[in-house]
Amino acid sequence: PVLLWKTRSSPTMKSEEGKKPKTARAALCTCVACLIGSTTLLPDAPAQGTDALTDALVRKGVLTEQEANDIKAELEKQNAVPGNTLNFTWKDGINIQSADKETFSGKIGGRIHLDAGFFSEDDDLEASVGDTPSSVEFRRARIALEGEIKLSLPTLYKIEVDFGGGEVAFKDVYLGLTDLPFVGTFQAGHFKEPISLDILTSSRFIPFMERAAPIEAFAPERNTGVMFHNSAFGERMTWAVGAFTDTGDTGDSTLDSNYRVSGRVTGLPYWHAESKGRKLVHVGVSGSLIEPSNGEARFRTRPEAHLAPRFVDTGVFDADQAYLGAVEVAAVMGSFSVQAEYFQNWVCRPGGDDASFNGYYVLGSYFLTGEHRPYKTSSAAFDRVRPKRNFSISEGGPGAWELLARYSRVNLTDGGIDGGEMDDITGGVNWYLNPNMRVMWNYVFSNVDRGGIERQAHIFQTRLAVDF
Repeated sequence: PVLLWKTRSSPTMKSEEGKKPKTARAALCTCVACLIGSTTLLPDAPAQGTDALTDALVRKGVLTEQEANDIKAELEKQNAVPGNTLNFTWKDGINIQSADKETFSGKIGGRIHLDAGFFSEDDDLEASVGDTPSSVEFRRARIALEGEIKLSLPTLYKIEVDFGGGEVAFKDVYLGLTDLPFVGTFQAGHFKEPISLDILTSSRFIPFMERAAPIEAFAPERNTGVMFHNSAFGERMTWAVGAFTDTGDTGDSTLDSNYRVSGRVTGLPYWHAESKGRKLVHVGVSGSLIEPSNGEARFRTRPEAHLAPRFVDTGVFDADQAYLGAVEVAAVMGSFSVQAEYFQNWVCRPGGDDASFNGYYVLGSYFLTGEHRPYKTSSAAFDRVRPKRNFSISEGGPGAWELLARYSRVNLTDGGIDGGEMDDITGGVNWYLNPNMRVMWNYVFSNVDRGGIERQAHIFQTRLAVDF
C-alpha cells in the first residue's frame, strides 16, 4: 500500500487589479488560509470541507467573495504540486520517497536481537576469569533512519541509535556527499572503519551470532572520522580509505585519542551475473596504522559469545605504534559458501621487544532449502537472505534452513606479553522464517592456553532476531 502525505503552504494573497490589500485584510486572509491549509494535512482530505469553511466565512462577512475564491484557487494550486507528495511503502522497512522519485528518499528501520547463553567452564578457566552464569540480554535494540537527498549536491545521511543493554549508544551517524568526480563518495561522522569482510557485513546478515574471535581482538569497528570510497569496473572492484579517532559508541572524544588511518581494497575475480551472484569469488586486503595517543595498547577477545568474559587479554602495555594487516577471501557456490580472514598485528614498543599478534578464522555455510548467501557488490559485503518459501503453517512453507561450522584461532602471546592463545570451534543452525526474522542456535567449544595451562569451556547460545 502507498500512503500519500500532501504538505501545503500558505497561499500568497493578491487583491483585485493587482493592488496591495490593506495590512489588516492581508493578515486576516493569510491567517484564514493557514487555518484552512492545516485542516487538509491529512491524506485525501475532502475538498468539500474547504469550500464549506470559506463559504461560511463569506456569509459572516469575514471574507469577500473574491478573497474566498483566491484562497480556494491557491490551495488547489498547492495540492497539484508533485514535489509536495511523499510516498510511503514497505520493503524490509518503511520506505519514503518523493513523488518525482529523485529529490528525497529515506528508510526507517530497526533490529532486535534477544540472546540467551548457557556456560560450562572447567575449574582452571573459572579460577582465571570467574564463573560465567547463564544469562539473557538484548544484544541489540536499534532504530535507524537513512536515505539520500538529491538537490544541487546529492547527500546521503544515516542516524542509528542502539538501546541494547539498557544504554544508549551511537552506531552509524553520518553525512556524505555522493557522485563526486574520481573519489565517488565522501563520508563524515561515526561509522565503521574499512576493515574486514565480517565487520562490514551487517550484524543482521552475519551467519553466526557473534563475529569470530580475531575480529574483536584486532579489527576496529565504529569510530569518528572521514572517509572516501568508490567502486570500479561495474562494481567488480571497491576501495575505501579514511582517517579516524577512537570514540567508541559515544561518538565523542578528545582529539588526542588514538588516531587511525585505515583502508580496504576488494575485487570479484569471478561473478556469475546470470544467477545474480549464486556463484562468486571475493578477495580483499585491508590495513590500519594506529597511533596510540597515550603510548599504550591492549588486545583482548571473548570466545565468540557476548555474554561471556574475555578469555584472552594482553592487559595494558607500552606501545609507540601498531600496524594491522588483513586478508579476506570468500566463495559462494550455490547453497554452499566459505569465508576466511587472516589478521596480523605488529606493535612497536619503547625500550622493549616488539610484539606480533595474529589470528584467523574459516567458516562454511550450507542451505538445506536451496538458498544462498547474497552479496552486495557496492559495499563488497554479504546481504540479506531471502527464503524461497517463507515459513507458513497454512501454506506449508518451511522458511530457509542453514547449517554452519567455523574454526578460529587468536594468539596474543609474543614479545614478553602473555595474553594467551584461544582456539574456538563453533557449530550453528539458522532458521529464517522470512527475510526479516530468524532463530539462531550456536554451540562453541573454546580451548584457552595461557601461562602453560590449558582451560576449556562449552557454550550454548540462542537468538531471536527481527530486523526491518
